[in-house]
Amino acid sequence: MELTPLDIRNQTFHKKSLGGIDAEEVKAFLDTAATAFEQLSRTRTDLTERLKIAEERVNYYRQIEKTIQDAVITMQRTVDEVKASAEKEAELIIAEAKARAVREVESTKKQAEDLRAEIEQLKQLRSNYFIRCRALIRGQEELLAAMENDQREFQAPAPQRNQGSEPPQPIGSIGNVLA
Repeated sequence: MELTPLDIRNQTFHKKSLGGIDAEEVKAFLDTAATAFEQLSRTRTDLTERLKIAEERVNYYRQIEKTIQDAVITMQRTVDEVKASAEKEAELIIAEAKARAVREVESTKKQAEDLRAEIEQLKQLRSNYFIRCRALIRGQEELLAAMENDQREFQAPAPQRNQGSEPPQPIGSIGNVLA
């Protein structure tokens, strides 16, 4: 039988004929109350033990939760650091690429300027070559014209000269050209 606090408060005992209470009935009630309290004490002890185990589990899981939260925070920091490092590295790579591009552009500009200067020198050389060629051709033309003149004069009958006078001089400009 389960005994409740209300049962204990409402318990009545039969009176004996002389005005007393039935001792056996009181003893039976006390045994029932003691058994109920023993059962409650065991239940309380059992529940207290189960509560202690449950609290230990809760503490264990809280520690796991804290460890996981710490791990998440550490991972987030690591991710942030890796991300920041990658961004810095990317910025360095971009800066190096830009610097290399600037150097290459400058080098290309210098090469283009050097080529322009070389082209101008070659144009000047060509112009000077044409001038020399024209001068050489004119000189050769004049030489040929002089040689033709000398040839005509040489083929023409020579006028009679006094004997004993000066030796014959070269005719025309061949002597001048050769001298």
